[in-house]
Amino acid sequence: MAVRGRTDNGAVNEAPVVISRLALAVAVGLAAGALTLWSVLRLPFALTPLSNAAAPWVLVAFVVALTARWKSEAALLAIVTFVALVVGFYVAEHLRGWPVDRHQVVFWTQTSVIAGPVVGLAAGWLRHAGRTAGALGAGVLGGLLTGEAVHGLTALKFSSPAHFWEAQFVLGVALAVGLTLWRTRWSSIPAVAVSLAACCAVTVGTVIAFGLQ
Repeated sequence: MAVRGRTDNGAVNEAPVVISRLALAVAVGLAAGALTLWSVLRLPFALTPLSNAAAPWVLVAFVVALTARWKSEAALLAIVTFVALVVGFYVAEHLRGWPVDRHQVVFWTQTSVIAGPVVGLAAGWLRHAGRTAGALGAGVLGGLLTGEAVHGLTALKFSSPAHFWEAQFVLGVALAVGLTLWRTRWSSIPAVAVSLAACCAVTVGTVIAFGLQ
């Protein structure tokens, strides 16, 4: 384990620890991205959306971002994880011998840079901010999942199983409420209301974003 040194003014030097967390983000992202490609032809029909849904990658980036020591680092870790997920997926695709669409690589890399701060800040708020901001973080995470689920149930209803999207919708609401209650030690109805309001707003925004693709 890296030993943290001290600067001239006595402040703890966090650089080695931050680098180790960035390395973790890269490793987890590459592995999960490659696993996503591996699953494309191996999942049963009921789980096929796992191969191309955004939710699994959002959850991976969120969990990695939770390891951050402060909110700005959480955003950075989420961005790095998302980009590594994209790289891992397309490197695995290339190694498999499938053609790699450069436009898709650029698109998902740009999307990662945009979505990364949102997911990272949600994790940072949940872990490091006050009760209200923590509830917002939980609501943002839940809304990203429920928004994609609504998109799946409407725009993809003829090409993917509805039960998957219904389960993802329930998971999104459960995370919004459950993480808020965990963060507030099961004692704050107003915080749950804030989380659900954020979840609804992000759900609408996510549906709109998917519609613009």
